[in-house]
Amino acid sequence: MGRVVVLAVLLLVGSSGTAWADSSQVGSSQVGSSQVGSSQTAAAQTGIPQTVSVQVVDGDLLLSVERGPVTLPEPHFAGSWYTTAGTLPGVTVVDTRAADPGWSLSGQFDDESGGTPLSWTPAVVAQSAVQVLTLGKSTIGMRGSGLLAVADPAAGRGTARLTAGYRLLLPAAAGYEATLTLTVI
Repeated sequence: MGRVVVLAVLLLVGSSGTAWADSSQVGSSQVGSSQVGSSQTAAAQTGIPQTVSVQVVDGDLLLSVERGPVTLPEPHFAGSWYTTAGTLPGVTVVDTRAADPGWSLSGQFDDESGGTPLSWTPAVVAQSAVQVLTLGKSTIGMRGSGLLAVADPAAGRGTARLTAGYRLLLPAAAGYEATLTLTVI
């Protein structure tokens, strides 16, 4: 029995800005967020100028894959090839970026064992209510990279859990290895 190894490429994207603190009430810690700004209220009311700068992190774009290699189901002989099919482990994309530019998740299939390219059918397991996702097309014989899903700009924030049904044609019933690299940008 062979296996397919799933690797994930993690891309973190963020930016920083400046936050301001309203020091008009000395001893309190009221902090508001803004790209640029400082409070002049304290200077006018107390005569003591106070400027507070805080770095605000914009958010992250994260990719995670359920742990472990994928063990292929037992292949069955089908003419001159062995065939196996199953479901990829769950893939989770979390986008907390304030700019909400959307994202794209793709897979790159690398097969050095003489099998045929991967065929897959992307599927959404769960998604945040505010997300607008478009699945990649079902692909028969994917060579190179294929699209799993895209989140629309201004509608990508949140958590999406995805998977894909797959099928492989193998030259032999045992000893098969391939790599599927997932990338989110």
